[in-house]
Amino acid sequence: MAIILWSTRLYIIVWIILGAVSLAFGAIQNLGTSNPLYTTGQTWLGIAVTIGYAYFGLSGKNTPKAEPTMHENDQQPDDAVQNMIDEGGVNDTSMSATISTLEAKFTDEGGTTKVLKTRHELMKDIDTYNEMKEKARTERRFKEAAGYQKCLEQLDKLKQILPTEAELENQLKEAEEEMIAAADANNFDAAEKLSETVEKLQEKIKEERSEEETWLG
Repeated sequence: MAIILWSTRLYIIVWIILGAVSLAFGAIQNLGTSNPLYTTGQTWLGIAVTIGYAYFGLSGKNTPKAEPTMHENDQQPDDAVQNMIDEGGVNDTSMSATISTLEAKFTDEGGTTKVLKTRHELMKDIDTYNEMKEKARTERRFKEAAGYQKCLEQLDKLKQILPTEAELENQLKEAEEEMIAAADANNFDAAEKLSETVEKLQEKIKEERSEEETWLG
């Protein structure tokens, strides 16, 4: 019986010592959060605090909770599309099809949100805000100029969602080639999806041309 008690006590003592050493060494050496020694020390601290709360009969409401560490390169799932737009990562047909389904929403300085349909419409807004910004800057209304600049930055990011007519034509050509190749390979499911992409791109090109005629007229 004594052996069992002492072995338990010895285990606890060794656990406390090793955990404290891991935590202290990790803090002193400023190890990265992915380092096993750092992780061991943090885990030990969490368990030790929880045991302390339970042992002394304290409420566990304020007990620290283990949460995943977020690094600067980590991304939330909802941010992936926006980051893709920010980085200009739109090259292949499938990605272009995904972008074409997104709405180009723009919120102006007054808080009003509208959806831009074409690249020409986007460029008209960019020209308008550039003029408003320059006028505000010249008249030393710098606060207004800062607001217009934020609107311009927001509009600039929408260029990836609203490609130019030439870019749409290139995407259409690639989609048609991939559709034919998929059909020739008897991959009709892929061919059907690509056919839908072709129709959407054709519609967008018509919208761009119609907007261009209206703009020039």
